[in-house]
Amino acid sequence: MSRVIRFCEDAARAVGIAALLLIMVIIACDVVLRYVANAPLAWAYDFIGLYLMPALFFLPLGYVQRCQGNIAVDLLVQLLPARGRRLLFRLGNLVATVLFAATWHLYVQKSSIAIETGEEIIGPRVWITWPIYAMVALGLTFFVLRLIYQVFQSPDDLDRDAAVGGHSQ
Repeated sequence: MSRVIRFCEDAARAVGIAALLLIMVIIACDVVLRYVANAPLAWAYDFIGLYLMPALFFLPLGYVQRCQGNIAVDLLVQLLPARGRRLLFRLGNLVATVLFAATWHLYVQKSSIAIETGEEIIGPRVWITWPIYAMVALGLTFFVLRLIYQVFQSPDDLDRDAAVGGHSQ
């Protein structure tokens, strides 16, 4: 199971990295076309905001959690013994699992409804919305799976994953 989750997280991270690179290319092209040819890419910022930013932010969530790269306010937690820190980490993951699983459920529903109804955002261009909701749901899937897995993961494995991401304690 660990290998499957890890593979999915790594693949989603790669898509997030690709989204970042695509954002940079699109913005660079837009700037060049805007100032050299007076022909900006009218669709660029909508495309980036609607599709690429959700991919960049949500898809790598599982990987970031695996590496313990999320922001943590742990000033008081660091004063606890190692066993207490591990217990709080696991309890926090359980609470987060419930909250993010509920959020995941909402986005799966939103995605399904958007597909069924053909939901669109109307503007200078028409943008379909289901891929946005689907990307959020997919990213939350990997995140929730990682949260659940970490509840049962050994302390050594947790430390190893954090060290791989450069976030060891």
